[in-house]
Amino acid sequence: MNTKEYVQSLFSDYEETQGLKDFMEELQSNLDARVANLIKKGLSEQDAFDKACTELGDISVLANELSLKKRREVFEEAYMDIRKYMTNKLVAAYVVFGLIAVFGVIVAFLGFYETMWPFHRAWGADAGWPFDDSVVVFLGALMPFIATSIAGFTFLGLTQETRSHFPMSKKRAVWYTAAALLIGFGIFIVPVTYFSVRYAEDPLVPTLGALIPFVLPGGGILAYLLLTEKNRLKPWAISSNEEMAKHLEMWSDPATASRFGMFSGAIWIFAAALFILLGFLVGFRYSWLVFVFAVATQLLVQGFMVKRKA
Repeated sequence: MNTKEYVQSLFSDYEETQGLKDFMEELQSNLDARVANLIKKGLSEQDAFDKACTELGDISVLANELSLKKRREVFEEAYMDIRKYMTNKLVAAYVVFGLIAVFGVIVAFLGFYETMWPFHRAWGADAGWPFDDSVVVFLGALMPFIATSIAGFTFLGLTQETRSHFPMSKKRAVWYTAAALLIGFGIFIVPVTYFSVRYAEDPLVPTLGALIPFVLPGGGILAYLLLTEKNRLKPWAISSNEEMAKHLEMWSDPATASRFGMFSGAIWIFAAALFILLGFLVGFRYSWLVFVFAVATQLLVQGFMVKRKA
């Protein structure tokens, strides 16, 4: 057996890659040089070969590393690239629902300016601009298109396989889509109702009442689905999450995680209620700032709990 055959026998069980091939060539070159050196010192060719092979030691560790690196590259190229899961039909569906949303925005602005324009030309006279009517027209025209896009993106996103999740069954995804559609309609119906009855004697009653037939059923369906949801993570993602969990000691304590969850829930429930209240009292133009303070408060709570745990 010569040095070339010996080196090839060492790596016969490994996947041949360019990195491994280069390493084998370099190893053979060094082995030939060592055998030649030992022969010059008086050893026979066979003894020089045996001694050089003994000095070589165990190189299987390095071979494993090279092979594992290549296998990881192949795995990432074959399974981690999102393009693997984006078929032409799926891309076309995403584009269609995106165009529906854009078309809805254009139609809504056309309706808004169509309502506003006659009064815009009359500014300076006694005629006023019916802002509420323009907003109602804008949101009413936008609602069916955006709701359709939300439903479409929800269904496509849940039934699409990703690098970390298996696809959801279409039957279950339909229920998620229905919940998203109801909640989406409810979000649009509230401001439409408010601007339609803003100057009535008690506008809050019909405004909040508009939530009942949409947000309550949608929220109930969504809560049930989330509470009965099965784990769709792929094995490698589960393993990765387990490794990450080892570094998050704070959240491994059930009591600490429970306290943080209760604090977070209280913060966001209070923020949502305050947003609606301030929206009707001072206007929705400023009430969104509540969520900025909610995020800051949650970060402070998290930082305080991490410091205590440390």
